[in-house]
Amino acid sequence: MSRLVRVAAVAVVVVAGAAGGWWLQQGGVAAGGPVTADGGGGATDGALKTASVERRTLTVTEDFDATLGYTNDYDVLGGLSGTLTRAVPAGTVVTSGQLLYETDGVNRAALMYGSRPAWRTLKSGVANGTDIRQLEENLLLLGYTRKGDVIDRHWDSDTTAALKRWQTAAGVAVDGEVELGEVVFLPESIRVTEVQAKLGSGVGPGGTLMTATSNRRVVSLDIDATDVELINVGDAVSVELPDGTTVDGTVATIGRVAESSQDQQGGTSTTLPVTISLDDPAAAGDLDHAPVTVTVVRDSRENVLTVPVNALIALIEGGYAVEVMDSAGASSASPSSSAGAAEASPAASVAPSGPTTHLVRVEPGLFDNGHVEITADGLEAGDLVVVPS
Repeated sequence: MSRLVRVAAVAVVVVAGAAGGWWLQQGGVAAGGPVTADGGGGATDGALKTASVERRTLTVTEDFDATLGYTNDYDVLGGLSGTLTRAVPAGTVVTSGQLLYETDGVNRAALMYGSRPAWRTLKSGVANGTDIRQLEENLLLLGYTRKGDVIDRHWDSDTTAALKRWQTAAGVAVDGEVELGEVVFLPESIRVTEVQAKLGSGVGPGGTLMTATSNRRVVSLDIDATDVELINVGDAVSVELPDGTTVDGTVATIGRVAESSQDQQGGTSTTLPVTISLDDPAAAGDLDHAPVTVTVVRDSRENVLTVPVNALIALIEGGYAVEVMDSAGASSASPSSSAGAAEASPAASVAPSGPTTHLVRVEPGLFDNGHVEITADGLEAGDLVVVPS
């Protein structure tokens, strides 16, 4: 048998610079030296272990540590003065029109959606403004206005009537006015994370009563700036939850402002924030600030010719080859596994004494789970190649 340098099964996959290619780093060799592309083959002197050339889909993935939580952070500022007599507890989801807190047993503040904070009392006769439009949009959302889709910045009689209908349903004073502090405008529904003010304590305008997030589940990770090219907005990823279950996700945003931090070894790393939305947020339950693992597909090849990694032979003139059983030897070997089987182990057999082999030069491609993509002339799925015993 020809003296060959065989690539060990512990081969390492590395990225080939900006070109994004892949190459093999030899992890060990069999006894003997390398051969030239035309120096192998001939009659063998014993039984050979073989494996089938197969068509497979190969995928290389990368895992990242991430955190499951909620998007956006909000401070709920007090606008009513007095003694805090009621506040929604941490974990409560508050939507438009619902109570946030109460002072002196009678004064109540509710959430409504809007990007501009309240800054004045709203009632008939006030000047036009964005706050009026925000109020009317919420009254329309809650079903209390009769203006239909004609929402504007002007306070009119329908605004007063719609507000009174909401006040009646909400159990607050029905006066057709919104005193400053009775409505807290925030961009979306919130999930209260902490109530900072204690019941019975005195509160006043401007102080933080509670903190909150949105009610939208997301996974957040800080990706090294050198790895950001691996992902794009819209890419599908998988997320492994703390209980081991896996849910699907999609890359929603990638930050543009890099952050630098020092690692435990004293080095500096530069990262970009990445937000991933879950295709089924309910699958994550109520977990918050939970560690998860995000798996990103680095590269994938569909229906390509593959051989076991340890079938590769290093050629003395450079490059790689595989040792292929000639048809006489192949005819008496055990049949190969079906082409294209994604995860089945390659069929192995012991050829009878005296089969002949020949070398076929190959171009290695992607490596995955002990298999390597090859490009070669004269090889087909089902051919047998020699692997180390």
